[in-house]
Amino acid sequence: MAQIVLLPVRHHSPACAFHVAGTIERLGPSVILVEGPDNANSLIPVMVHQETKAPFAIYYSYHDSTARLSEEKEHYRCYYPFLDYSPELAALRAGHGLGIPTAFVDLPYGDILAASREGKGLLKRDEEKNNYNDDYLLSRNQYLKELCERTGLRSFDEFWEKYFELGGLGEESGKWFSHLLTYCRLARENTPPESLEEDGCLARERFMADRILEHAAGLPEDGVVLAVTGGFHTPGLKGLLEKAGAKVRCGGLEPEDKDDGKPTEDPSAEKGGEPKEQDAEKGVVGAKSSDGPAVLKIPKKDQGVYLMPYSMEAADALNGYASGMPFPGFYQRIWEGLQETSMPYGDAVLDMIVAAGKETRRKEGYLSTYDEICACSMARGLAQLRGKREPGAYELLDAVLGSFVKGEYNLGSDTPVRILRKHMTGNSMGALCSEADVPPILHDFEAQCKTFGLKVKSTLETDATLSIFSNKKHRRESMFFNRMLFLDTSFARKMKGPNLQLKKDKNLMREIWRYKWNAQVNSALIDVSVYGATIEEAAMGLVKEELKKELDAKESALLLTRVFEMGLEEQLQPAYDRVHQLMMTDTSFYSLAEALKSLMMMEELGTLYDSRMEFGGLIQLGCRKLVALLPSMTRIKDEDLTQCMDALKLLYQLTGRESGQYGQEKEAFYDALAKMCQDREIHSGLDGCIRGILYGSGRETAAEVEAVCRGYLLGTKEQMLRTAQFFKGLFYTARDLVFIGEDFLKMLDEFYGRVTEEEFMELLPELRMAFAYFTPREIDKIAAGAARLHGKGGRDILDMPEVLPQWYSYGKEVDEYVRSKT
Repeated sequence: MAQIVLLPVRHHSPACAFHVAGTIERLGPSVILVEGPDNANSLIPVMVHQETKAPFAIYYSYHDSTARLSEEKEHYRCYYPFLDYSPELAALRAGHGLGIPTAFVDLPYGDILAASREGKGLLKRDEEKNNYNDDYLLSRNQYLKELCERTGLRSFDEFWEKYFELGGLGEESGKWFSHLLTYCRLARENTPPESLEEDGCLARERFMADRILEHAAGLPEDGVVLAVTGGFHTPGLKGLLEKAGAKVRCGGLEPEDKDDGKPTEDPSAEKGGEPKEQDAEKGVVGAKSSDGPAVLKIPKKDQGVYLMPYSMEAADALNGYASGMPFPGFYQRIWEGLQETSMPYGDAVLDMIVAAGKETRRKEGYLSTYDEICACSMARGLAQLRGKREPGAYELLDAVLGSFVKGEYNLGSDTPVRILRKHMTGNSMGALCSEADVPPILHDFEAQCKTFGLKVKSTLETDATLSIFSNKKHRRESMFFNRMLFLDTSFARKMKGPNLQLKKDKNLMREIWRYKWNAQVNSALIDVSVYGATIEEAAMGLVKEELKKELDAKESALLLTRVFEMGLEEQLQPAYDRVHQLMMTDTSFYSLAEALKSLMMMEELGTLYDSRMEFGGLIQLGCRKLVALLPSMTRIKDEDLTQCMDALKLLYQLTGRESGQYGQEKEAFYDALAKMCQDREIHSGLDGCIRGILYGSGRETAAEVEAVCRGYLLGTKEQMLRTAQFFKGLFYTARDLVFIGEDFLKMLDEFYGRVTEEEFMELLPELRMAFAYFTPREIDKIAAGAARLHGKGGRDILDMPEVLPQWYSYGKEVDEYVRSKT
């Protein structure tokens, strides 16, 4: 059996990548094994191809089709990003350059999920995005907290940079790995064993140990197997491998060198036992591990693995990426500088200060060259004060904060720091070589972005203004954006323009879209690639799936509007038929009303959208059903009043069309309104709305409406208090009644005079909503009329009596006294 060398690393560390590459070159191993899912080995040739540019990521997906993880049979996804200075990528590239075989040896994503407890590890529900490699076990524990406190450092990242990045570049690799291994052992010893089992950590280590032993067994004794794994796993792997009788070294140390510390015992060893075979027909097969319970294999058909471009922004730990270091743009500069010098930090800090100063000067106009000189001097001084051989990221941040920010640091003065952080994050995006095996839908996405001239080589948001009704290319671009929105890719969102889903802004002739590429766009497209090879085919496939679901009339009409906006001509008729079917069976008044709104808006804009679809039949069906349901809506709840009034107004507008095509429904509509008014328990707001419609149609006079209103005023106290809701409904459909003579104003004045102060305060919200239907000019006109009723004018209202200072002081004292007693 060959010797085994374990190299502990922290993901995305320039120092780790530097020492890994140097160790491989000096050691010349027989094979290089890397922590990463073994079902991604086919991607390695593309990853090390000279045309492939970092950052990129391996995208993993798993569909729990057998309900192994939960009864919901959910879809899971995660990312394994690689930067130029990722030690795993450095190992793969070094192996490729030296002609050494390389392989991933970790559990596939689905198997890690199966080995994790609910809410732990990659099964955490509260995290927006999951990362295959998560350093939290290495960077978050009580030992680390005390370590940072004793060294006077603010965070683990600052501690790491001082002792392993800045301090580590001048050390010999064997010594550097020894220090890292010591830290990893202490971090592991301060982690509860149950956490390792719950997160699937121990299952991964058993699997990796088996793969490492398999490679070692196939080599002669003088061969060397080099394994690059996360530092937290290295002590556990060492213990498992030594128990299996393997010769293990850590950190590339020579045999005669001392390998400090005892091997970490595998906390799950006492749980050992024979592997438990599972039902092979379900696709789950027992996989024997070197120690502990079996690792249960997940069916390959339920797992997907692809390579995809990634961005510096997505890889930044400050943006939610939990594995690796922050400031990828800054550390990329460090990695590039390491190819020329062993002390790259000084130049990188200088370049960042100059770049941030230049941009701040352009945007704010107050920074000088002297401020930049001061920042450079401060960074160097802070490094000396803190015992660092060069200034690092945290000296850079402190220097810019101290030299560029004038006065108090707040939202109004933080521009220089925000600019610096943007440069430290970086904005570069990766690219894959032409040999990369990606779903055709990604090629279609790139082709369409090129056709429309969309800027997808940047992670900055960009606006696109489209004249959708006068420019055919713009209409096609709008269809593309709508399809991407329907596929839930998070690529684009509509800022302005006709909104068929919300039934508003139908008078706008242009759309404004805001789009931005990020890694989630590609992953979402990969997920929906099962529906089609192009964006259009995927959208059509997803529409077909949506049409099969249990929907109501409202939901089906909304889906039809989306098909309409996406320009999916082949799916318009099936969606239309589905809406017709559901409108025939749906008995929900509000669902039918919302569906009718959507249909009417599509009918109005159909010519502009160049659509040949006729919606008249569905609109007539919806109108007929709503009218039939109207008599049952008299005793609605207060919270449903606005929605019901909207439906009544919609029917009023529809049946009042000059074309007369809804003549039969028109008579039925007014018959239903008359029947509703006869119900003594009718909701007062609905009563007011109906009276306004009847007045507007000439079926009731102003005097008749006033008589109904006076009935509320002169009735019981309960009826009088319902007057506010009556006004709300009336003003919604016939606010011009207020301006016909002074009778209505007198009734309003009488109403306000009859209610007590407490009752008025209780009714105030309803009254405010009632008068919200008037324009500011109309409100002013009502106020002038009210003033005339009391013999006052505008000048009288403006000329208020003077409040003497002693009166004001006395009132203030009374207020303070009351507050102290409440």
